[in-house]
Amino acid sequence: MTSRALIRIAVPLLALAAIGASARAADNAAVPPARSPEGSVTWSLADVTSMALKNHPLILQSDADVAAAVARKGQARSAWYPSVNLSTGYSRVRSLNTSTNENLTTPNEFARGDLDWMLYDFGRTGASVDRADANAAVSRENAATTREDVAFVATVAFYNVMRAEKTVEFQRENLRQQEALYRQASAFYEAGVRAKIDVVRAEANLYDARAQLSQAENGLRVARITLLQRIGVDGPADFRLSGDLPEFSLPGTLQDWVAEAERNRPELRALVEKERAATESLRLARAGYLPFLVGSAGYGYGAEEVPLQQNYELAVTLNYPLFSGFQTREQTKEALATISSTQYEFIETKRRVRLEVEVSAFGVQEAQERLSARKKQRDASEENLRLATARYEVGAGDIIEMTDAQAQMVRSETDTINTAFDFAVSHASLLRAMGR
Repeated sequence: MTSRALIRIAVPLLALAAIGASARAADNAAVPPARSPEGSVTWSLADVTSMALKNHPLILQSDADVAAAVARKGQARSAWYPSVNLSTGYSRVRSLNTSTNENLTTPNEFARGDLDWMLYDFGRTGASVDRADANAAVSRENAATTREDVAFVATVAFYNVMRAEKTVEFQRENLRQQEALYRQASAFYEAGVRAKIDVVRAEANLYDARAQLSQAENGLRVARITLLQRIGVDGPADFRLSGDLPEFSLPGTLQDWVAEAERNRPELRALVEKERAATESLRLARAGYLPFLVGSAGYGYGAEEVPLQQNYELAVTLNYPLFSGFQTREQTKEALATISSTQYEFIETKRRVRLEVEVSAFGVQEAQERLSARKKQRDASEENLRLATARYEVGAGDIIEMTDAQAQMVRSETDTINTAFDFAVSHASLLRAMGR
């Protein structure tokens, strides 16, 4: 081989090597890493759930509902105590006296106190108090359910922000690679090594990467404001998140998790209290067939003219409801039907709890297996991209092979990120199903 032929071969190879080196240098400096703002607040998952349980309006509303239910219990207990009323006044009555056929004016001044007391109502008040107590317990369990729901939704929102941040970070890296490929393809074209179609294809992929980055950044903005709404606060807007994805290490078997859910879930405890309230309503309804004993007393002063004269009254009354238009009978039927309805609701809720635990457990297992496969897929895609890049830089590969490798890398990295956070959400879902 002549020296002239060696020169013709060596010059393009040296040009390709120089272009590849410059592209790698530009590749490392294309997109600098984003620096975190100084002075911004950093939240962990525990911080986020704590703020949600403290600030979310649904939590405050459920606490107010519990306070109202407790107050209704106090109202029911008030029937055990007497009622005392003080009154004073003046009246002037003008009426016709039929015996004298003359108008007669009668003034009256009085000051008195009255006491009324339900001496015995054959269990009515006791049933009302117990029913109100059961309803207050239902409100407390409903509040516990609301707390678990709010904490779970805040957890999911936390992971969604982290997912969006990872996606933006990767899309920035993808954009940096597409910019490097575009510069490299342009340099090859200017050196006469590659055709213009390489530049056009690289440019199209570059704009696609910019669009994907813009979409990812918008998804991050939406995820951040959604997290603020989920925890019931309005800011700060520049918050940062810290924490790692959970490791699945729950001890026990599926049956153990189901049994724990049946013990812990406040929905089931609420239905037990709801059945107790219905039972007390039945006792209260049946008490309508029984009499009740009322005592009353009054003491005061009154007369037509001063000085006022002392007066008092005492009374004990036994009332027996003989007929109330079948109201007591229908109230009893309603209470019995409510008990049956609550029992069936408990059975259905227990089955739903078991289903949630089983579905969540299988979801965790599936996400864990899928994550392992996605990581291997990502590793293979990285190696494929590395080989395709090396082949393209030395002129052995074409632009189609290079862009296909980059597209495969984008898909595999995106799938890995989504699967990792799907695993985190499914893990949180299982804990929620177990009542933790």
